Parts: sequence; structure tokens; C-alpha cells
Amino acid sequence: MDEPGTGIDLGKSAYTCGVLQFLEGRKGITQYRALRGPEYMRALRKLVDSLGVTVLDHSPALELLQNSDGLVSGARGIRRQKGGDWQVHAGAVVLATGGTSFLSRPLGSHTNTGDGYIMAAEAGAELSGMEFTSYYTVAPVHSTMTRSMSYAFATYYDEDGAVIPMPSGPDTMRPLARAMLKGRVFCDLHRTPEDIRAKVPVISPNFMLPFRRWGIDPYNDRFEVTLHGEGTIRGIGGLRIVGGDCRTSVPGLFASGDAATRELVAGAISGGGNINSAWAVSSGQWAGQGAARYAKEHKAISGGQPIGQAGLRPSAAANNVDLAATLSAIQNEVLPYDKNIFRSGERLEQSRTILEGVWTEFRSHAAGSSGTCLRTRETAAMLATARWCVASALARDESRGMHQREDRPEIDPHFNRRIIVGGLGKVWTGRDHEPRLELAS
Repeated sequence: MDEPGTGIDLGKSAYTCGVLQFLEGRKGITQYRALRGPEYMRALRKLVDSLGVTVLDHSPALELLQNSDGLVSGARGIRRQKGGDWQVHAGAVVLATGGTSFLSRPLGSHTNTGDGYIMAAEAGAELSGMEFTSYYTVAPVHSTMTRSMSYAFATYYDEDGAVIPMPSGPDTMRPLARAMLKGRVFCDLHRTPEDIRAKVPVISPNFMLPFRRWGIDPYNDRFEVTLHGEGTIRGIGGLRIVGGDCRTSVPGLFASGDAATRELVAGAISGGGNINSAWAVSSGQWAGQGAARYAKEHKAISGGQPIGQAGLRPSAAANNVDLAATLSAIQNEVLPYDKNIFRSGERLEQSRTILEGVWTEFRSHAAGSSGTCLRTRETAAMLATARWCVASALARDESRGMHQREDRPEIDPHFNRRIIVGGLGKVWTGRDHEPRLELAS
């Protein structure tokens, strides 16, 4: 199906943002605080519908359209429920496809597979901050519940019941990871003040659900915990932004939310929930306005061709590629604590070699059928993203923020520049020597 106009896939994007979300309180007063994802997504959908925008639900994008002069002029994807394809020609495109945690099972991240990164890279865009993707969130074992506020009051124990010492402050990820490399780790929340316990059901309504199912009282009972890798979700890497309107270096292509780098607002540390949410809302506005202005100035919206490569159009003969094995290979290099939290040049080089070998095979032969097209493309995106993360971590030969190198424990002033990365057939890295763009004050 070929549709002129604007298509927004709310089923695929974690932070689909184009306008300021709002909710009205009981007395008709506009509320700007305590907005959770489902609330501002409902408000956004209501506003988008009222504007007459055509929304293609459950219609993930697979690739961009690009003119011969390099202008991005639309996108193409599939209709998961209605069947068939869609193709939209437009004067500009905003990628609001979220980041990726490499399917490590944080809450709500199953459809965040970095699709926007690979689509943009195929058009010639670069990424930035991909080395800052080593953030992990504590959660009960066998659960996706990564609401971490209550763990500020946690006490952790090893398998013998001994308390695991934790440093003062919020940074418990590295001590927990070291303990988990030695054995199982357990936790209870008995230090949580009573007033906080009373507010948890209001602040994080779903936090207690897994414990209720298991018959556990987390304030009195010990339960086993794990760490879920957050990749570029609570990490900060993403598409490089080159203007205050959230444009990329590719004409006609803009990015917002987790699809874009958050170095501009978070530096080298995690944007967490609050900064990332504020960025999603703000960058959605800026990118939407920028794209609208660009489209108005460049009225022609036809002539673009689909440019998708890996997972769509193999470079050699198409053969069956084991997607589960490919995903496992990706996760084995970007999720283990001893490779991604406690980094070293030697281990990163080993990961790069493995991922390059997987990419060569995948790029040459993977082509999804009608039933596997989406998952094949998602796997391609995660594989490409893993390569950029590892290459960036190697290029930043120091420790800074969440990027910690065991073999380079100090900050090196020579690396007071952002690392940019790109390329598909051959990954390249460089330092950003452009004047610093700061969108946060």
C-alpha cells in the first residue's frame, strides 16, 4: 500500500513524541508532574487523533526511502495485523523508534531493538555515545520488573546469608555485579521507611505485582535478584544530533527519544527515567517542528527508493539463518557483566572479532520470509548496534562516566570529545570536532 502523508507507529515506539503531553486534573487544572509512560502515551494519542493524523497501528517500519541526492523521503514497513506492506512518502522523517536492551528483558523493552539506528545508518547517519551503554538495573530473578526506586533501601546478601557491603550513594551496580559473578545474590527491603512503603503503590503501581504472585513480602522476605542490561535505553547512546531541531547529518532525517543520543542532556551518565522522559517529550517537540519546517521548504515527497540492507536484501545467496543463535551470539558479547561492566581492551577486541564474524554471515545470507521478516530485521538492528557499541568502547581508551575500562581506569583529557561511530560493511569511529551542541541548560 502506498500512502502519501504521515504515518506514526505507536505500537513500535517506546517514546513516540511529537507534542507536549498533558493531563487535566480533577478540577480541570493542567498537570505537568508525575506523568508515567502509559499516561502521556494516552494523552499523545488523543491529541494526534484530534489533529486528523493517520496512525498505522501495529505497523513497524523496516526501512527508509531515500532520493538519489541523499534526501530521506519516507519509510516502508509491514502491517502486522492487517497484512501487507505500507509505504509513506514524506518531506521529512522523524525516527522515534526507541533504543535497545538487546532483549535482556527490562520491563516494556521487548519491541525496542534499535531499528531506527540501522535504518538511519543505511541512509548515512552516524551515532554518538554508543560506549555509554553499560547500565544495568536490579530486578527480582525471573522478572522483568525494573522499577528500581525501592532498591535505594535494599540490603543484599550472598548465598551464605552474609551482608554484601555497598558503598554509600546510588551506585551499587558494580559491587552487585562483582558479587553475582561469584554466586547468587539475595535481597530484602526491610530498611524502607513506612511512609515510602505506603507511597510505593501510587508511585510505582506495578512494583509489588510479582511479589504478590509469588507470595513474597519484600519488606520482610529475602528474594533473589539479578541485573538486566539496559543497553541504549538507560544508556545514552543513539543517533548523532547536529542541530537544535534534533536533525541528523542526513538531510530530511530527524531523531527523538532513545533513538537519539542523550549525551546532550546526560553527559556520560545514565539518563535514568526522569532525564530520559523529559528528553523524549522535549526532543519530540523539537524534531517534529524541525521536520515540519524542513518538509515545508522541500515540497517534493516522491522519488525515494527503499534502502534497507541486512535482513531484507542479503548481499549473497539467501539462506536460512538461525535467528535464535544469532541473538544468543549478540547477547553473549554485550550483556555479560565481565565483558560489559568490567571492560578491557582485550575482551572488547575478542567481542569485536566474534560480532564481525556473525555480521558477515548474517549480512550475506539473512532474508526474512513473510512470517519472520520483522524478527530478522530486528536481529540485524541489534547486531549492528552491538558492533557500534563495542567499537566505541574500544575507541574510548579511558574510563569516563558509565564507561569503565579495567585496563584504563583513569580519565584521559585527550578524550574530552564525543566518540562518533558509523558504517555497516565496515565500522568506523572518530572524534567529534564540531562545536559542542548542548540542549540542556
